[in-house]
Amino acid sequence: MKRQLNGLIPTAAVMAMMASTMTLAASGGDVPEALDDLTINGQAITPESVHRVDLEGPIYEVRLRNGDTFYSDAQGRHMVVGNLYDNAPDGLINVTEQRNRQERLDQLQDVSEESLVTYPAQGEDLGEITVFTDTTCPYCQMLHQQIDQLTAAGITVHYVPFPRAGSQSPAARQLAQVMCSESPENAMTSAFKGQSLSASPSQSCQDVVEDGFQLGQRFGVTGTPTIVLPNGEMGEGYVPAGQIVQAIERTEP
Repeated sequence: MKRQLNGLIPTAAVMAMMASTMTLAASGGDVPEALDDLTINGQAITPESVHRVDLEGPIYEVRLRNGDTFYSDAQGRHMVVGNLYDNAPDGLINVTEQRNRQERLDQLQDVSEESLVTYPAQGEDLGEITVFTDTTCPYCQMLHQQIDQLTAAGITVHYVPFPRAGSQSPAARQLAQVMCSESPENAMTSAFKGQSLSASPSQSCQDVVEDGFQLGQRFGVTGTPTIVLPNGEMGEGYVPAGQIVQAIERTEP
């Protein structure tokens, strides 16, 4: 398990950024007043040094097909790799992550219902999650054992087929069988239990699995399960149902 949902486990990224030596652009060799008297998240920061660099605006955000993002000058010569933060009055805002979340939500909107295996919420609707899953993944099996708890809590679960070993793997064939079954929901549950499936995967079902695999690669998915929350936040690894519920409740306006 590589990483949990950001809302469930605190990150030290902000503190690391605040503690690092700051190398920022200054005009004419003088330190800009804003950098000489810097405040981040309400805490006064004294930079060890401030130096002008050659990177000049306008600066462009460049997003790659695998989901990676970097920032570049107009010539593509000077680049910054990492997250861009807005040092807003109310605290640091991770601009890069905000863009990533919206991009994920926009792409998920384009996925057809027929390309997903969906377990609808029971009772009052709390929210929807999208899970990149592999029927041969032990942690995916653990998560699926809680599917009734999640739906009973008002969470709709959408599964995107994502064979970890690639679209030509045995897992990909099994996922294609799931998609071609009369009831993909029942077939997915059977596959997680290790039961054999009788459906013959058609080319269209194989294409659905390939599309799911490609979508996961664009999102930067490297392992399963990977969960996308209603606000676009994404985390990799098994998370107990109760913590997923709490995470969704925290995303509500």
